[in-house]
Amino acid sequence: MGHRFALLAAILSVLVAARAVPALPPPPRLPALIGERLEFRVRWGVIPAARATLEVLAGPDGTVRFRARARTLPYIDTVYPVRNRVESTVLPVSLSPLRYFKRAKEGWGDPREVEVLFDPEAGTSRYFRNRELKKELLVPAGIQDPLSCFYAYRVRPLPDDRAVVLDITDGKKLVTGTVRVLGRETVNTPAGSFSTVKIEPRIEGIGGIFKKSPGARIFVWLTDDGRRMPVKLQSEVIVGSFVAELTEVREPPPPAPGSAPPGPPEPGP
Repeated sequence: MGHRFALLAAILSVLVAARAVPALPPPPRLPALIGERLEFRVRWGVIPAARATLEVLAGPDGTVRFRARARTLPYIDTVYPVRNRVESTVLPVSLSPLRYFKRAKEGWGDPREVEVLFDPEAGTSRYFRNRELKKELLVPAGIQDPLSCFYAYRVRPLPDDRAVVLDITDGKKLVTGTVRVLGRETVNTPAGSFSTVKIEPRIEGIGGIFKKSPGARIFVWLTDDGRRMPVKLQSEVIVGSFVAELTEVREPPPPAPGSAPPGPPEPGP
């Protein structure tokens, strides 16, 4: 009888192991991403519509700068031109934002500029629209802006069994954003085929990199390795649905010999 229980236990352990989702590799260190440039093609439905880039740059005084840019293709320009640039400057260890900037030209109107200046020590942010101060907020420690939050999620551990939570502000309002792992998929893009982990960020009420339609879901596919590189994004936006697929990668330069970049910030609650 004992050997039957042993056999049953062995079978159950194999079944449980087969159903278990393998843990994600450790996240990348932020300084190791400096110099990364990712290019995407963006489709609205089946129509090629825009090009977009995501960059990680060395900022002034040892800071790190994230930059996202999007530009519609020439034949779309004749209908609805878009020229958007979003930047976030953060401290390299804590990822605390110091400055968030967005310049958006959508359609035929004048460009709009938004700037949010953060004071991490005072726990405040100041929101400017077209260089005019519009609002001040008290913000908690660990706050992120609509662009830095993407990289904050990228360099934090992403457990498979619960959401990672961050406080996020665009300078006008303070919201709670979450990201949850949905599973693993192989994704084919113009830049190649990638083993990925599919995640779902939820940041209601703030535009972020892509301004989605109310209630729409957005999905991001990150490489299932120590880079966590985004290779595909999919969602609905105000004017329809979009898919952004990776077309070209510029790798960060290798670290200098003997350098020991600081690790990622501690995971949130």
